[in-house]
Amino acid sequence: MPATGSTPRGFQAVDLSWISEDQGWALGIEPGCNGQRCATVLETTDGGIQWVTVSDLHACLLEAAPVGCPAGTTQVSSIRFANPDVGYAFSAEGGPALATANGGLTWSLLPGREVSAIKVSSGTAVRASFSKGGCPGPCDWSIDEAAVGGSQWRTLLTPPVDVNHDQVVLLHQGPEYLYVAFLGAPQAGAATEPAQLFISSDAGASWTELPDPCGQLRPGLVAATLSSAPGGVVAALCAPRSGSGAQFVTISTDAGASFGALLPLPAAAGSYTELAIVSPAAVFAAESGRQLVGTVNGGRTWRILARSAAPAAGAVPVFLGFESPNVGRWIASDALLWSTADGGASWHPHHF
Repeated sequence: MPATGSTPRGFQAVDLSWISEDQGWALGIEPGCNGQRCATVLETTDGGIQWVTVSDLHACLLEAAPVGCPAGTTQVSSIRFANPDVGYAFSAEGGPALATANGGLTWSLLPGREVSAIKVSSGTAVRASFSKGGCPGPCDWSIDEAAVGGSQWRTLLTPPVDVNHDQVVLLHQGPEYLYVAFLGAPQAGAATEPAQLFISSDAGASWTELPDPCGQLRPGLVAATLSSAPGGVVAALCAPRSGSGAQFVTISTDAGASFGALLPLPAAAGSYTELAIVSPAAVFAAESGRQLVGTVNGGRTWRILARSAAPAAGAVPVFLGFESPNVGRWIASDALLWSTADGGASWHPHHF
């Protein structure tokens, strides 16, 4: 049986960023905060056993703001560090990104386009950006790169996507592979229900556009998110277009050129929203901070690995990821950090 911990009266993280198995940062809120201008950054140098407060971003944590962020307030939902000094904070909904050059002690707004995703790898930062909204969603999408900590962004891709696509997943796997998925918007009509994928295996020099792998395997399914592993391994989390029903995972070992059979996920009270793939055999999925499941045999069998003891109201965790083939973390919605050091076979909870 998975272990469970008591709900602590402490920090609720929504996202993590790691530059090694030991050093990482957490974005979240302190107890008693309602999400309005109180996003906080913590740091650990011992793998998450101990955390120290680094800074208050004076920004609105989107996942913890029950009625949304006040007009004119910088909003954040994600954090990414490239090295001990340089990091970025931004919102998946768009808006100006924040940057730090001193390990998170101070932050400043990045001028220019609105940013909805940033990934860092091999000294390069890649972002998904847009210039405006209201079409009805973001318009004029662009995938750009810059040297880590730099301010000069170079366009890698201007995707010809439908303007109603308002969510993007950006994956940067090593120096070569880039995966961009513009997720479907079922409520906007048939033309925008499927996701649109763009994949590069040469660091963005050339791109291949691919259809939604989930819908190709079974009509009525759409890709909800993606995850990647070294060597051209990428997986898609497939969800019913209607919003309810069984969910699946499909895996590609050739950088998205083809995807394997649909692998059914265990039934859950809600929807799986996070996905992490370590290898074609080891895949993990999380249900909105409430349940973590995994397979180590390519989806033939799944196990429940961890459960949230008492889901908290407000902040919604969005992190599930691996820093190496052995070490991974998941944030539960009861303010616990679950970690594995054996490739996902066993998981253990810690308080922030």
